[in-house]
Amino acid sequence: MQLGIAILLPDDVHNAMRRWQLAVADLCGANAALKVHPHITLKQPFHAGALGPIEDYFDRLTEQVKPVEIVLDGAGRFEDDEVVFLAVTPQPRLEALRLRVLADLRERFGIKPRDIEDERYRFHATVAYGLPAGTFERAWEALRGVEARFSFRLRGLGLFYYNGQEWVLYKKARLRRALASGAEPQPEEEDFRHVR
Repeated sequence: MQLGIAILLPDDVHNAMRRWQLAVADLCGANAALKVHPHITLKQPFHAGALGPIEDYFDRLTEQVKPVEIVLDGAGRFEDDEVVFLAVTPQPRLEALRLRVLADLRERFGIKPRDIEDERYRFHATVAYGLPAGTFERAWEALRGVEARFSFRLRGLGLFYYNGQEWVLYKKARLRRALASGAEPQPEEEDFRHVR
């Protein structure tokens, strides 16, 4: 089976991404990003022999991770794969979390990082991919001028499962470390700040 671990987005960021994804589909005729719950990938897809041990690891991870500030700042693109995304501003704590997950999965389950998970890795939230032939430039032109700067605290992670046809958000969890000080959980709307 294939699994992945991702950062879940606050409602307002999710909704903005869906609007842009639909706009690309209207412009280009399709957009495979609409089939996936909007997210920022923390661990690229990986093969696992069983779901249970990974789910247990995911639960422990959400108990230990502290909230991290995340900033999305404008559109970017991966030309080779014809992907348009919202770029995540580099943040040392976020990178440290990614490296920790890679190390944990390798040490506990023998799951090796993928080639793209080296020092060149770039956090992003995918807006468009899998577009019809010849429409990538059209999608990029439509999105590159979009006013897209968001700032929010990482409050939740998702465990994704590939069912052979699509990626399903199998499990989501809010970070428990945010509550360790005795503070009450805040509604997601308060976790989100639209910066510009």
